[in-house]
Amino acid sequence: MEFFEGYIYPLVLGFSALLALTGIVTLLWIRAHRVLTWVVTAAYVVTLIEVLAIINALLGGGIPLVITIGYLLAAIALMPLLGIGRLGEPDAAAEDPDPNRPVLAPDQIARVDGAVAIIVAIAMSVVAWRVFEIFQGVQ
Repeated sequence: MEFFEGYIYPLVLGFSALLALTGIVTLLWIRAHRVLTWVVTAAYVVTLIEVLAIINALLGGGIPLVITIGYLLAAIALMPLLGIGRLGEPDAAAEDPDPNRPVLAPDQIARVDGAVAIIVAIAMSVVAWRVFEIFQGVQ
């Protein structure tokens, strides 16, 4: 638990700030979408580290199991939202011949990804904060 509180929690909060900032920059400057894709890849790594730390703490015992697993699943569930703009690409639309499926322009895809990055960054920091609070309550 001390490892999470001392290292993982600040890592996730700092990375959430980076992800939100990159999302804002992408909304303002479309060419930053390339950088956002790198940051999204790093988000998977940071989330993996967070999940492994939470699992390690769960195996150590003394932590409320149900609520901690709920936040663990929430941390994992956020990841598919990153890069959701790819669903509006012409290749993705060609796989599903639904006439109501939107095909987005590249700038629209970048804006969708930027907005989602901001939302996911906020949610990542809230999940990490809640896990931090759970760990604080155990000590």
